[in-house]
Amino acid sequence: MISRVIEQSLIEKVNQLIDNAQHIVIVSHENPDGDAVGSSLAMMHFLRAYGKEDVKVILPSELPYNLKWLPGVEELLIYSLQEKSCCRALQACDLILFLDLNALSRTGKMSQAFNGLSAQRVLIDHHEFPEPFAPATISCPQISSTSELVFRYISRSGCLNDLNQDAAVCIYTGMMTDTGCFSYNSNQPDIYVIVHYLLQKGVDKDAIYRKVFYAFSEDRMRMTGYLMYKAMEIMPEYQTAITSISKRRLKYFNYRPGDTENIVNMPLQIEGVNISIFLREDNPVRISFRSVGDIPVNRLANELFGGGGHKNAAGARYKGKLSEAVEMIKQAIPKFVESL
Repeated sequence: MISRVIEQSLIEKVNQLIDNAQHIVIVSHENPDGDAVGSSLAMMHFLRAYGKEDVKVILPSELPYNLKWLPGVEELLIYSLQEKSCCRALQACDLILFLDLNALSRTGKMSQAFNGLSAQRVLIDHHEFPEPFAPATISCPQISSTSELVFRYISRSGCLNDLNQDAAVCIYTGMMTDTGCFSYNSNQPDIYVIVHYLLQKGVDKDAIYRKVFYAFSEDRMRMTGYLMYKAMEIMPEYQTAITSISKRRLKYFNYRPGDTENIVNMPLQIEGVNISIFLREDNPVRISFRSVGDIPVNRLANELFGGGGHKNAAGARYKGKLSEAVEMIKQAIPKFVESL
């Protein structure tokens, strides 16, 4: 038995909206990670097993190549590649389920596609401070991942019999990737009760780990070596590592979406490093923050760049130059660490 963290009234409200819906679209955030893709596909598989025939998943942008093996991924609609098809699906639907995002802006350019739609909206998410864009909102920041929250919703709805192996694989993948392979934000015993159930459903956790983390191209491996050897800067007195990569270097290493996944976690393997920050030059600069223990890097992400996330895992964007963002972080780290 797992603890009850979702209010019963919310369960009933979401169930009613799903029961009344004929055409359902599931949406997650741009630059989707394992939790975004895993929770979305898991919900798709569950709803179809539950009896909903017309269920589609739309992602604002392409998913990382190391997630393209997930069951159902061939059915995904990608807004950045299939805008017209995505807009038609949104206009035809009567219910939109938003997963793993706390604001419509997290969908990037796709956010404009929601204007004027008459569809009902449901939000299921584990990030802090959700914006009020969905009348039915299940928000539990204390939960490890949205994938875990999807499992909890299905369980509380009394529908675990409709959670098939494909859905279980997707949920496990989301939980694993959003906790750094259960290395942070994963101390709640309920997590392992859920994992136990997923394994009973036929999940091969070892195979999933290999597919996610042992799928590097040669270019990706060489880029990782470059980042650790040349681009990582340690501030030992502040237990901090800062790593950055420019567009030029990304091009040199034939960058593909997903190639920098998990890079931010690697410096935390260094003894004495408790904060790791990774910056990738894009449009805008994308910044990832990680920490161990009781270090709230979401606070740092918010104070510097208006970003957010969780205590040990956060993100932000910066519209200026990569070098400016790096310097801002270097200037802020001493005061931040001393305030802890």
